[in-house]
Amino acid sequence: MTAVPVSSAVAGVACGLVCQESDDGDIVDYTLLTDISGIEDSLGDMDFKVAGTRHGITACQLDVKRIRGVTLPIIRDALQAATSAHQTVLDVMDSTLSEPRPEGKNNRPIYGMNFSD
Repeated sequence: MTAVPVSSAVAGVACGLVCQESDDGDIVDYTLLTDISGIEDSLGDMDFKVAGTRHGITACQLDVKRIRGVTLPIIRDALQAATSAHQTVLDVMDSTLSEPRPEGKNNRPIYGMNFSD
């Protein structure tokens, strides 16, 4: 069996939206929150997750909850906030471990099949 190769750090962040709507359902004011969890996730109006490396985003996911939808400017602002937070997380990770270890740990993920056991 072989260790799963890791060539660079990968991080993910969550960004949430809390908004105020007009009587007809239009968003009139909003606040974006980064690194949401718990109550912000369950009571917010949007949940936006971004993951990837320094080279780019490899995954994103968006849930719109009790509102009709979000505008392009809100998506743009959420992507900018998530990207900034994502880079900050990678900075902290790189300050701890700047490159993959040459030897894997015993509890590392492995792949392959071994039928001899």
